[in-house]
Amino acid sequence: MTEDRVAMIWLGLIAGILVAGMLLFAFSDMLLKVRFSHTEGDDHITLDVKGLYGLMRFRYVVPVMYWAENGLSLKTELVNRNSGKGLRGDDNITITRDKVEEFFQRTKQLLAYTARLLEWTKGVLARTVCTEISWVTRVGLGDAADTAVTTGIVWGLKTSLLGFLFRYIRLEAKPVLSVQPQFNRMQFSTEGMFVLEIKAVYALYAVFVLLYRILRVKGGLKTWRKLLFKPS
Repeated sequence: MTEDRVAMIWLGLIAGILVAGMLLFAFSDMLLKVRFSHTEGDDHITLDVKGLYGLMRFRYVVPVMYWAENGLSLKTELVNRNSGKGLRGDDNITITRDKVEEFFQRTKQLLAYTARLLEWTKGVLARTVCTEISWVTRVGLGDAADTAVTTGIVWGLKTSLLGFLFRYIRLEAKPVLSVQPQFNRMQFSTEGMFVLEIKAVYALYAVFVLLYRILRVKGGLKTWRKLLFKPS
């Protein structure tokens, strides 16, 4: 067998592997699983991100959340589930009124320096699918009549919120929802979970589209870099 023929075989194998890898990437899903709970002042939020058939896995946890004098304090943890290293880092964050106002100011600037950013956002949400959702709430005010009225209000808030969200995100799961009245006792607890999925190839495409729309506006890239890397 000649050297040229061997080289052609190796090039063919490499090309085949690359094509197979691209196809696997194109048909893989990016998955976001969110779990939250509130029970007697104990709040917990967990975000799991999984992609490329499980090769990429991260977990973002908010195990502690409480109201402090200057705002809402959070303890956060980032876990790399791909390796045995476990915890990659933790942080303590305090959300104050000034930080909320600063967030809205940054958002207004990003909208101004990106061509049709809202249209891009709606397009990404339209490609996102909710494949699982459950949300259970227990309500008790110590009085049967007040509890019954509050139960109805909570039902209305839940259905309104989910109805608004699913105007933009495609729902492909049967929601498991309940509001359970706790008569003759004081209680408010809630726990839920939902799973969102988007094709990896579209997520990558959306990144390129966003970059193109940023570059279309004069000063767009500079503004994004400044706002995203500006210390909070």
